[in-house]
Amino acid sequence: VKLQMGEYVALSKVENALKSSRFVSVPLVHALPTKSYCIALICPTPAARDLAKAEGLAADAPWSDVCKSPGVTKGVLADLQSVVKGKLSKHEIPTKCILIDDEFSVENEMMTAVRKLKRKPIHEKHEKEIAAVYT
Repeated sequence: VKLQMGEYVALSKVENALKSSRFVSVPLVHALPTKSYCIALICPTPAARDLAKAEGLAADAPWSDVCKSPGVTKGVLADLQSVVKGKLSKHEIPTKCILIDDEFSVENEMMTAVRKLKRKPIHEKHEKEIAAVYT
């Protein structure tokens, strides 16, 4: 994807770098040509519960509450940015992230049989969250 300032972002390269975070189960990077940054949609690992506890959420809080918590999202984003620093160019590092409580899988038709992300259905399903982050 070519960003607003003319830089190119290889989405799969960024996604592969994001997988090294302990909070990332399945990442999807989204970029718009009208913006100067990219965002990440993250299916978090259970390690996100550690951040939730630090934010004061109960240990048995519903997974959707963990994923919607601004503090957890902020903590995951900080980890993502520190993990990819030095591996990616500044414009390739996601500046915002969305935590998805329903992991992308073949069963929910967000992945192909060979576990490749289906970008269009994912974008359509999470259109409102993406629009909210880009405002």
